[in-house]
Amino acid sequence: MNDWDDYRLVLAIHNGKTLRNAANELGVNHSTVSRRLATLNRNYGAEIVRKTTSGLRLSPLGEKLLVSAKKIESLVIQDKRFERAQQLALEGDISVSIPPPIMQFLLLDDLLRFQQTHPRITLNIQSSYEIANLDECETDVVIRVSNTPDEHLVGYGLFSVATQYYAAKDYLKNTPPHLYQWITNTYSGYKPEWIKRTPFPDAKVGPCISDLTLRHQAANSGHGLIRGACYIAHNFDNLVSLAGTKPEPFQQIWVLSHPDLAHIDRIQVLKKYLTDALKSKKARITGEDEAVNV
Repeated sequence: MNDWDDYRLVLAIHNGKTLRNAANELGVNHSTVSRRLATLNRNYGAEIVRKTTSGLRLSPLGEKLLVSAKKIESLVIQDKRFERAQQLALEGDISVSIPPPIMQFLLLDDLLRFQQTHPRITLNIQSSYEIANLDECETDVVIRVSNTPDEHLVGYGLFSVATQYYAAKDYLKNTPPHLYQWITNTYSGYKPEWIKRTPFPDAKVGPCISDLTLRHQAANSGHGLIRGACYIAHNFDNLVSLAGTKPEPFQQIWVLSHPDLAHIDRIQVLKKYLTDALKSKKARITGEDEAVNV
């Protein structure tokens, strides 16, 4: 193949396993992917892709093309990082990836002030629970909560985000302890290990809610007990920590970028700004300002 778009098609099918997923990755419609794939098969006189019960799968020929596609993709990403690294002025765009709760409860106002202070810098904020890949230029700067970030990334490791056990005041007052239930993110028949360390290890698992903020909202509305983040629970007036508990460190918070971009002025300025903003909220993040248990 001598067309990068054909290699991108092979990559998209390999990653997505269906025509629809491949179309979404390429930013085209389903029928366009189908036509391009038919053309590719015709040009090679052999199948590039085969249909299986688990979705689309590359044929042996397709697998060989995939090897080349990945090499080309790596070069394209490397060139993109090189291009970004040449933009040294305190102007231009910065993409930053931040988990939604950290954006909502800790950094929203700070980032808006940064934009006002630096009008020649445009922030493109990606607020998502998905981990953006700095190596593939999916973003320039990330806020990441992890004890094991990739070692080659450059930035600031701060303190640990703290968690504690919470429930609504009225829930604790009006619900008999034997009827307490935990609100968790997932449940597959086995209670999460952390429940065993709580004051109510025998309470059943009730609603499972994947979104972290909504779990706090559900507990605030009186639907059960949660293990919550101190910095989020701080914003829900009806939530109180369970008696006999105290904040526990969960995972460390980081401000990171790829080493190829670390020397760029606007990247350095933003990372320092975000680090200072988080440090100013340390007591809330680590649970040091938690009220006395009920």
